[in-house]
Amino acid sequence: MPLYEQKLVSPFALRFTQEHIRTTFRDGRAVEDSIAEITSLPGTAGYDVILRAPFPDIEIIRWEAPRHQHLSTDSPCLACQREECERCEHWFTLDNRRLYCLQRVALALWPRKVAVAVDLLYADHGRIWKKYDSVTYGQTVSIGHTAKGPAIEQWDWQMRVKASATASAHVAAGSLADVQA
Repeated sequence: MPLYEQKLVSPFALRFTQEHIRTTFRDGRAVEDSIAEITSLPGTAGYDVILRAPFPDIEIIRWEAPRHQHLSTDSPCLACQREECERCEHWFTLDNRRLYCLQRVALALWPRKVAVAVDLLYADHGRIWKKYDSVTYGQTVSIGHTAKGPAIEQWDWQMRVKASATASAHVAAGSLADVQA
């Protein structure tokens, strides 16, 4: 039996396992440089665009974070708040910097449906438990020069989409007002 299979998945369907990522990869390459190297290919299988990255495919696994770490009155996991899911499992990755890069490019292509090839793991041997420290149930990540230093930015693709939609609505309203005047 194989240890994983390849799938096409939207980067927005994946969650971070860590609260904070650094601005460089272990090999010293800047995360921002990697974002610029991601290319887009014609879509397939219901997706408009497929991303090709300069780094290996990210590994994902279906996993349920510890309940005491996310089920609270301010839980960002809306499905868990509404008790729509019995186990509240989501797709998580240990490749947090790579996921950030892919989400940044996917956001730039919004509202097109974007996918990336991932390696879907069948089992985890405790790596997620050791690495998981997200307080937002993996929906956001902070970015900084060091793991313990101050954050430069807080990444939340959902908030960026909402901000973009609000800005577009204001521009459209302004354009309509100009036409009516």
